[in-house]
Formats: sequence, structure tokens, C-alpha cells
Amino acid sequence: MATQPQVQGYISGHAVTNIFYILRRQVGGTTPRELLSRLLQHLQVASVTDAVIRTALHSSITDFEDAVTSEAANAAGVEVIVTRNTPDFAAAAIPAVLPEEFLLMPLE
Repeated sequence: MATQPQVQGYISGHAVTNIFYILRRQVGGTTPRELLSRLLQHLQVASVTDAVIRTALHSSITDFEDAVTSEAANAAGVEVIVTRNTPDFAAAAIPAVLPEEFLLMPLE
């Protein structure tokens, strides 16, 4: 759906480095950069700024990485967070849904 014009997908800035690290360990060589580049052709990066970090520090979301993700999404104007870990986002300002729920959501 992120490839459709009606949907703009985002990924949190700190997730990009995590994905690269995992790809480098799994496939090695120059492939991780190529794969990450292909992924980013379909997604915008939600910036992890000073303000995002400072707001996340005071978030009621207990997992700090999830708090950063939530605040980066909020700063980017994201409407919904797609995650396999919806319980950790219960206190988020943006609703969190499972991937399969997102795929069933109507496009507006």
C-alpha cells in the first residue's frame, strides 16, 4: 500500500540503522545498502530530532524505543502506526494497528 499514491509510508530514522545492522549481519557485502536504498524508494524517513528525543523521554510509553517511534511519527504527521507490538503503543497519541488490520483499512 505504501507504493500507492494515496498512502505515504514512513519509517522512523532510528529504525533505518537497525535494519541496516540486521541486513549486514544476515547478507553482508554491499547488498544491505542496495536493499535499504530500495526500501527507501517507497518510504519517507520520520526524523528523530532533538525535540522528538526530549518529548519521548517524558512519554507515558514505557519502552523508550517505542516512545521515540511514536514521537517521530507524531512529528511527521503520521495518521496510524503499523506494528506487531500494538500493546506498547496503547498510550500513543496516534493509533497503532497490526499490519493485517492496516491492509483492511479503507483508503481516504
